Amino acid sequence: MTNAFKRKAAAVLALTMTLSFAACGNKSDDSSSSTPEKKLKESQQEIIHRLADSITDKRQLENTEIDWFSFYDINPTSSADKEIGVDLALFQTIYNGKINYIQTTWDTKFDDLASLIMSNNSPDFIGADDMDVFPKGAIKNMIDPIDDYIDFSDPLWSDVKAASDQFMYKEKHYVAVSRVEPCYVVIYNKNVIESEGFDDPAELYANGEWNWDTFSEMCTEFTDAEKDKYALDGWYYEKAITASTGKPLVGMEDGKIVNNISSPEIAKAQNMMYELQKNGVVYPKNENNWQVRGNTYGQGIASGETLFYPIGFWSIEDAPSVTAPYGDISAGEVMFVPIPCAADSEAQYVPSRVHGYCIVKDAKNPEGVAAWLDCTRYAEIDEAAHNVVLEQLQTDYGWTDEMLEMRDTIYDLAEQHPVFEFSEGISPDVTSLTDTIIKGTMNPAGTTTWSEIVSSNEQALDFLITEAQENIDS
Repeated sequence: MTNAFKRKAAAVLALTMTLSFAACGNKSDDSSSSTPEKKLKESQQEIIHRLADSITDKRQLENTEIDWFSFYDINPTSSADKEIGVDLALFQTIYNGKINYIQTTWDTKFDDLASLIMSNNSPDFIGADDMDVFPKGAIKNMIDPIDDYIDFSDPLWSDVKAASDQFMYKEKHYVAVSRVEPCYVVIYNKNVIESEGFDDPAELYANGEWNWDTFSEMCTEFTDAEKDKYALDGWYYEKAITASTGKPLVGMEDGKIVNNISSPEIAKAQNMMYELQKNGVVYPKNENNWQVRGNTYGQGIASGETLFYPIGFWSIEDAPSVTAPYGDISAGEVMFVPIPCAADSEAQYVPSRVHGYCIVKDAKNPEGVAAWLDCTRYAEIDEAAHNVVLEQLQTDYGWTDEMLEMRDTIYDLAEQHPVFEFSEGISPDVTSLTDTIIKGTMNPAGTTTWSEIVSSNEQALDFLITEAQENIDS
């Protein structure tokens, strides 16, 4: 199978893990035993069964149930029109596998996990997609090494070994990476773009003209506070633009945590962001209880009150009832492009993350988790399995050929030029400080120049990173 196909396959397969932050619920220690509300079509089930029959190195499991701990459910039970993922269908078919959902919340997940581990009631696995588990999860003994269960030199895993190697602690792997994927894209409504008289960003990208300059011009021209029109909304535009430089604010190189606050590339981005926000282009969350417009992701895009929504693919890889704020996908209204880079950038850098999983400390069924992990990789590398998901995206969710082609492109770029930001995975203090640093120049409550931000925060960030590195080294 060619690398080009694998990149395309990864592009269409992110549907298997929809990260719907709106699905956060109240904390509960109860496991959910509900089954998916929808099954694959008969023709799709035949493909899954054929793939399952072709796999000769199936694991022998004493226990086919695994406990998933998160603020969202892998099982597609959140809405009746959400499809089952290929990886889950494989797990059910090969192993008669079942994933029990142990619910937490975004805000309390690590405290809740620690409590479960300390009470000898560990769940089996957690997700690594939010880049907030490693390295702190390994340092604090909340996750176990995966090497006893996954052989990263095996052909099933060798394509993602390099990415998995980025998550090593004391020469052991702590994250099984199923694929590398972009963190953010810029979503827009084509009808709104046309009504404003703007060039389509997808066409600008195709012509090599989608960059900070054209992005900024459109944002400034669109914004009209008196008409409640703001170019940007959401929680991610500052992080997305910062990472588009090719430099994370906090990176990891050869097992060492790196502070890039003095990077000239980041300074260039932040100075651009400061000048852009002087025109008031971001939705004033500070005037609305620090909530996005309507307290709903995508609100304002279809109605023409918001121009661009930088956010993850998960926001539109969901049921039509969830994606409606962006517009009618099946009618070709919704489109997206990569996060723009500087006009003179050496590459189209893509803020990226990994789609992967960690085995929890003292998990009761790590071998069952390993079987699930294998299924996530089979779903990535089998062409027929990917065609199942492609059919789901097009037939059930209304995705257009243009959307799928652009998605292929962005996944391809993420594989070539990923930028991983590790600030979420160091410590709560580092997370809090870096969030303040990155968002300071575009804070709707009052912007601060980048030079002032660096002067006020560089030493504190150095101290926290040095402290965390000493914990790793010891």
